[in-house]
Amino acid sequence: MPVRGSVLGAECLPEPFASDVPTVARPGSTPLELVAAGGFALALVGTALPWSRFGVGSGAFGAWGEPIRWATLTVAAVLLGLLAWSTRRAMLRPARYLDTVVAVLAGLAGAGALLAVWHPPAFARTWIGPWVAFLGGAIALASTLVELRARGRGPAPRS
Repeated sequence: MPVRGSVLGAECLPEPFASDVPTVARPGSTPLELVAAGGFALALVGTALPWSRFGVGSGAFGAWGEPIRWATLTVAAVLLGLLAWSTRRAMLRPARYLDTVVAVLAGLAGAGALLAVWHPPAFARTWIGPWVAFLGGAIALASTLVELRARGRGPAPRS
């Protein structure tokens, strides 16, 4: 059978046509994506540390306890941020709004931790947990914003 200018037998036909099948692969992670994930992971570690020296939030997983307070905002934002980052990472062509969602959740994680420092529970002094969570949220937010800005500068569309 004539195929692409040469004559092939039936046993050789699948080989040349196999190269015509397009392969679809997601590009690898950018370093900024990985930095954002590391920031969320650091914020998650911060929620597991004590948030106060004594009283409410003084034990391990200090941000996870009752009652609802600023630390709860940080925990929710970190968990949802990791979920949004993972969803974005798993998609073949991630939607731009997911980058914005990741950035907003990183900002909320940092803001919740900072508010926990400024307004700790009654009769409690802030300790290391909210500072670590704030740092992680700030890292995730900064790397996501830099990535959003870099993607916005892509090549101009051709007319």
